[in-house]
Amino acid sequence: GDPGDPGDPGDPGDPGDPTLPSESCRGGNNCVCPGAADCGHACSAGALECHVQGSTGPVDVVCNENLECHVECQSAASCDVDCGGSTQCHVSCPDGNCEVVNCVGDCVVSCGTDGDATVTGTTATCP
Repeated sequence: GDPGDPGDPGDPGDPGDPTLPSESCRGGNNCVCPGAADCGHACSAGALECHVQGSTGPVDVVCNENLECHVECQSAASCDVDCGGSTQCHVSCPDGNCEVVNCVGDCVVSCGTDGDATVTGTTATCP
């Protein structure tokens, strides 16, 4: 593979790879984060589905007017999601270090084993 390509699975630790919020989630709008590395994904504007499967590293997702913005990040070190005007925004957070902004409409945020997130205005957080 190309040693400078951050999407190359054989290249998880390339020092030349950019840091968050770069694209490091593999598989486009239905993607899986690589291991313990930082994982960033910006959904394609207006795409019907944007599903991100987090891993153990920090997860940073920006949805963009999607029908479904689903982020599974309950094992992540931290998780930040911007629902970005999506119709449905469902986020499975870890127990803490999780923030979901622009949480409006069908926005469901859970916090690991602690249950529902605390919602203040349009921001949902896990302690």
